[in-house]
Amino acid sequence: MRSVTTALQVLEAVAVNQPVGLSALARALGLPKTTVQRSLTTLADSGWIEQQASTGRWQVGVRAFVVGSAVSARGGLRSIALPMMRELGVEVGETVHLMVPTGREVVLVERVDSLQPVRAVAPLGARGPLHATSNGKAVLAALPPDEVDAYIAGGLHAVTPNTLTDPDRLRTELRRIAEAGYSVCQEEFEAGVVSVGAAIRPGHGRPIASLSVSCPKSRVSPELFAPYGEKVRLTAEAVAAALPVDVDAV
Repeated sequence: MRSVTTALQVLEAVAVNQPVGLSALARALGLPKTTVQRSLTTLADSGWIEQQASTGRWQVGVRAFVVGSAVSARGGLRSIALPMMRELGVEVGETVHLMVPTGREVVLVERVDSLQPVRAVAPLGARGPLHATSNGKAVLAALPPDEVDAYIAGGLHAVTPNTLTDPDRLRTELRRIAEAGYSVCQEEFEAGVVSVGAAIRPGHGRPIASLSVSCPKSRVSPELFAPYGEKVRLTAEAVAAALPVDVDAV
C-alpha cells in the first residue's frame, strides 16, 4: 500500500512540476532517488507518465490525460469551450481543435469535426510541438520571453519542410502572433493541412489552452487567414472570459 501511495505522490509531483527531472522530484518529495526512480518506472510502464527524449525529464502521459478528461467532462474548460467550439465550427465549416500545453507540446483534448467530406482530423490525445502547430505557437507567443528562450534552447526540430526551425524567424513570428492575436500554421505540422489558432488566457494571464480551426490547404487561401484568425481569437477570448482566472487546464 505504501508503494501505491508513493507512486501517486510522484504522479502528482510530475503533473505539478512537469517537465521535471529525477533529482528535482526527489527534493520536492523528500524521498530517496531510488524510491522515486522505481515509482517513475512503474508509472511510465503503465502509460501514466513519459520521459522526454531530448531532456530526460518527466511529464504526464496519455493515460493521465484520458482519465483527467473523463473527470473534467462534468465541468471545467472542455464543457465550457465545447458549445463555443460548435458555434465556431458551424460558422467556418471546418474542424475546431482544443489543445492544452504540456511540457514542450500541446495535447488535443476536444474536437468538433467539420461536416465536409474532406477534413482535417486528429485523434484525441494527439500531440504536437509548440513551434510546429498553430495551437502551440499561439501558446508560445503568450509566454514570458525567458520561457520562450528556454523553449528555443531545447531545440527546434523539423516536423515537415515548412516547420520554423530558425530561432530568429520563430521569434519574429511569435511577435506577429502577439500583435495580431492569432497564429497561422501552413503545413508546418502536417502536409496539406493549414490551421489558425489563438490562446485561451483567463484574466489575460498565462495561456492554459488554445483553439484552432484546421482545414485542408486546398480549401483555404491566405486571404482567409485574417477573418478566420479573428473568429478564432474572439472565440478563445469568450472561452477565457467564461472561466475562473485560476482554472486548471483540463
